[in-house]
Amino acid sequence: MPMSLCLPRFVSACYLLILSLPLLGQTALQEPVISEREFRFREVEQRALDLSKRLSEISGTEPVQLIDREQSLSPVRYESSAQRAFDVLPGPLEEIEPAIEEPEEESEPVVFASQVSRVTPTTQQRKGDYYIMPKIGLVFSSETKWNDVVDTFTLEGDIGNFVGGEIGRRWDNWMASIMISYQYLDYEEISFINAATSDPTKLNGSEESYLISFNGGYSVPVTSRLSHGGVVGLGMAWRRNIVQRSFRRNILGVAEEVIEPAEVYSSLAFTYGLSLGFEYLFVNNFSGYCGYRLMGVSSNKSFEGAFQHLLELGVGANF
Repeated sequence: MPMSLCLPRFVSACYLLILSLPLLGQTALQEPVISEREFRFREVEQRALDLSKRLSEISGTEPVQLIDREQSLSPVRYESSAQRAFDVLPGPLEEIEPAIEEPEEESEPVVFASQVSRVTPTTQQRKGDYYIMPKIGLVFSSETKWNDVVDTFTLEGDIGNFVGGEIGRRWDNWMASIMISYQYLDYEEISFINAATSDPTKLNGSEESYLISFNGGYSVPVTSRLSHGGVVGLGMAWRRNIVQRSFRRNILGVAEEVIEPAEVYSSLAFTYGLSLGFEYLFVNNFSGYCGYRLMGVSSNKSFEGAFQHLLELGVGANF
């Protein structure tokens, strides 16, 4: 009897157990499964929340709360090892398409605008390092005094001439030169009555000099061909002065002119000068010069020193 009663209960219990197995399987299947990456991220997130809670208890502030958290912090399990192996595999290889070569465009030349102001070429750049300049011109002398044994005469200079040559060197706009020249001029005739003989007397004089001078100066370009320059010079000259007298004498009512022998005075003199002029560059390396020179000459025995004014013209070559 007892045995018969227990059998139905055992059958009903087995039946209920069989019915509950699908529910247990469904619950097991519904357990969340996430990847290892997501699991690690949740652990870090949970640690941050725990740390925030501890700090809030110490400081008395409210802990940090997540705003929208749709996922639960309940324990989860990893994916299967096969799933993790699949996740670490690289993605599909992307086919690299060959780059399309576009035709190169012809680049225009780059032109840089220069900001450097225009530089004026120097006289040396325009004309050359060296030059030779033959010159001719006119000489005008100031008055000079001649001390005779008896009297002192004042001689006025007349027009004379000179010829010379100059060789020079240029450095940028500076220049230095050596000049050799010959100068000759006459003095105006003087008429007077000889106190000793009471005869009308004439006095004629002339001067010549051989000169060498060393010059230095500066030239300023005015245009591409025209330049203006100033030069100072020092030198030595062999100065020679000639004086000749002539008078009329009446002998037995016959008038005749008597010319006395010329008196010659010569010595080595010191010279100095200042010149200003313009130089114009012609075709090729030839240039012309026009200028004025003031030259002083020291005394020559009985003749005092004098100043001479020279008007110079020259045509030379540059190289």
